[in-house]
Amino acid sequence: MEDTNEINVELTADAEERKKGFFRKLRDKKTKILFAVGIVVVAFVAAYLITALIFQNRFLPGTSVNGVACGGKTVEETQTLLKQEADSYVLTLYERGDTTEEIAGTEIGLEIDFGEELDQLLDQQNGFFWLPHLLSSGEELQAEKMISWDEDALRGVLDELSCMDEDEMTDSVNASLSEYTAGAGYEIVDAVYGTRIDTDVFSAAVEDAVQNLRTELNLEEPSCYVDPEYTEDSAELLAMQEAANRYVGTTITYTFGSSSEVVDGSLISEWLVFGEDMSVSLDTEKTQEYISGLAETYNTTGQSRSLVTSYGTTVTVPSGNYGWKIDQDATLTALNGYLEAGEDYTGDVVYSQTAASHNGQDYGNTYVEINLTAQHLWFYKDGALVVESDLVSGSVKAGNATPTGAYRITYKQKDAVLRGQGYASPVSFWMPFNGGIGLHDASWRSKFGGTIYKTSGSHGCINLPYSAAKTIYESISTGDPVLVYTLEGTENSGTSSTSSSSSSDTSAANAVVDAINAIGTVTLDSGSAISNARSLYDALSDSNKSLVTNYSTLTEAEASYAALTADQTAQTEAQAVIDAISAIGSVTTESGGAISNARAQYDALSDAAKAYVSNYGTLTAAEAAYAALGQ
Repeated sequence: MEDTNEINVELTADAEERKKGFFRKLRDKKTKILFAVGIVVVAFVAAYLITALIFQNRFLPGTSVNGVACGGKTVEETQTLLKQEADSYVLTLYERGDTTEEIAGTEIGLEIDFGEELDQLLDQQNGFFWLPHLLSSGEELQAEKMISWDEDALRGVLDELSCMDEDEMTDSVNASLSEYTAGAGYEIVDAVYGTRIDTDVFSAAVEDAVQNLRTELNLEEPSCYVDPEYTEDSAELLAMQEAANRYVGTTITYTFGSSSEVVDGSLISEWLVFGEDMSVSLDTEKTQEYISGLAETYNTTGQSRSLVTSYGTTVTVPSGNYGWKIDQDATLTALNGYLEAGEDYTGDVVYSQTAASHNGQDYGNTYVEINLTAQHLWFYKDGALVVESDLVSGSVKAGNATPTGAYRITYKQKDAVLRGQGYASPVSFWMPFNGGIGLHDASWRSKFGGTIYKTSGSHGCINLPYSAAKTIYESISTGDPVLVYTLEGTENSGTSSTSSSSSSDTSAANAVVDAINAIGTVTLDSGSAISNARSLYDALSDSNKSLVTNYSTLTEAEASYAALTADQTAQTEAQAVIDAISAIGSVTTESGGAISNARAQYDALSDAAKAYVSNYGTLTAAEAAYAALGQ
């Protein structure tokens, strides 16, 4: 046991000794490393300090003076470099068009006077910062008073340069918009960069280059030219293009019955005003001129119009207050609004007054016809005679003759009191059409017609029997036309009583015979004459109808008129389709809507109307061309 213990003690002592030896070696190695590092640091510091002392009299690494590299050079060595640069100095100008020109230092009296500026620049540097300078991009020093030249000589040299020749300079042109092209609108035309020199910028750039002894000057950097104010990338030009294309991309279609007026890009482009500041606006004079043109074409107020009377005779009805009248200011405001918003519109212009029809006579087929010569009235509604009656018009003797002309019912009023100087007349049915002149019942009269109006007429109004006034009042509407005329040879000396009954003699039948004979050759203008003859015939008693010897002429006239009317309707319907097909124009990828519209209108026609579509082949060709485009 004792031997074993002794062995363990010896092993423990040996391990402890090895451990101490390991740490002793490690400490010795660390001491050597620290010593080596210390030597390196001391050497680096010594080298850094020595180098710093050297740069006390030399420019730091990366330094340049007036564009001449002088890092590591003394003042004297830098002076030599600068003088060499000055003696051989030539400035090369790189101009547009791949042209170069030169300015030699000798031409401008270039001189260098060092003075104390280089020493002062060197003193501004700290030699201990040589390493940061070495690691950086360097430092550009400027000796402002060191380099000089003859300014008059430089000005003369500049004036002689080719790039300064006024006759050779070309002006820059701003980027702009192209002419309008249908389907494409406005496109941007690139700016043109000219060669006109900005003399102030150019002179300053040359002086700066000479001051720094730079041997090259690109006139583009900084730009020594008078460049375009607006280029193809200018936000102002892009905004102008967007606005202009919004205008011309709008389509306004004004409808006037079967006719229409289209405002599209080709017309709108003529109305646009482009400002030098890249603004775009509408020329208000031109848009007003367009609206005025519409009014001149489609207004009918103040115009006379023809009327096929109930006698079959055509008369000219003088102008009055009836007819179409465009509200030009409101229409212009609406038009400008659509164009500003780029909003398409199809429909009417704004009217201050409307009439019955744009097709044919504007009074349509509902109107009151008044023959002052015959003192007789007819009221037609939708072409059918509603009432016929004798009347009493304004007193000729008193100077109150009823004026002729085309008028419109202003309003209707029941149980009115008509007042004037020295009278107040209550009436049951009041229908004014020309200021204070209107249609009304006249219960104070027992007779109407004949020549009463010459001596005992009204104050200008149309006096009617109660029943006639009532019938008209119940069927007429505000705005309906009243056509007043005179017709020589129709004066009737007799009068009718408000209580007379139908006569069974032949005079009534003879009147119908005359009315039928007055129809004559049937045309589209024969409607009123035929309706008048039919109404007169239907009003006869059965015994008197048998006295009408030419009744077959009436029925034949009615049949012929119906056929003409149907044929006219077919032609009118066909014309709208013809116009739609013509509007397709050259087929492009944008033509789908116009082709579909024309096809739909054609398919909706009757067979009779289709026969009048003279350009149907154009439609089928357009459909084929559009399909070939892959649409």
